[in-house]
Amino acid sequence: MCIRYTLHRPDMALAALADALAQKLAPWSEWVRPRFNVTLTQVMPVVAAGAGGADLRGMRWGLVPAYARNESQRQLLPNAKAETAATLPAFKHAVARRRCLVPANGFYEWQTLGKLKLPHLFTLKDEQPFAFAGIWEPGGPDPAGLSAPASVATFSILTTEPNALVSSLHDRMPVILTPETMPRWLGREPLPDDEYRSITQPLAAERMQQRPVNRFVSNSRNEGPQCHEPPEAAPPELAFG
Repeated sequence: MCIRYTLHRPDMALAALADALAQKLAPWSEWVRPRFNVTLTQVMPVVAAGAGGADLRGMRWGLVPAYARNESQRQLLPNAKAETAATLPAFKHAVARRRCLVPANGFYEWQTLGKLKLPHLFTLKDEQPFAFAGIWEPGGPDPAGLSAPASVATFSILTTEPNALVSSLHDRMPVILTPETMPRWLGREPLPDDEYRSITQPLAAERMQQRPVNRFVSNSRNEGPQCHEPPEAAPPELAFG
């Protein structure tokens, strides 16, 4: 499961997406800023397919299914299993018609040692930027009142079986898209089953690397370069969020 990721070099990540799609994206310098500790409910840049091509938008992490838009207690879905997403009511329409790219520089998983949970940062080799395979849903009316403005669109990240590198820490990993697969995933028309299965396979472990990082990142409220610093020799007591 992917519940935390990093977009600390959004310029590199968005430039890589634009190159892979052979298309310019809308200017992002005014509203996209580096994030070292992205978590559920935060609004992040996402590339969706629009009428004129790739469209850069701000979306909130935690997909709200169409049938739940008007519920006062909305369920936020950060992830969807690639093996079943195309058949489940919460995800199947988005898989067919609203596949998006979620730019990233890496993601975190935690190793449990006794009572400690030690974070590790997973990236591509040479820390090349990439995109998660995402799906999204349009925003809906705010349940606070009929006159409230429409809420922001929401997205979810697809997960798959882990490769040999990730499996040492977790039994799932996000579907990682590279320049070869980004154009194949982005779209508003259903994918053939064999194409869908091909794209959502785990990325080869040989294309990735991982390293332990500071427990500062374990608190979801913490942000900044300290998230990527080496582990402390004597880690302080931190609240885990």
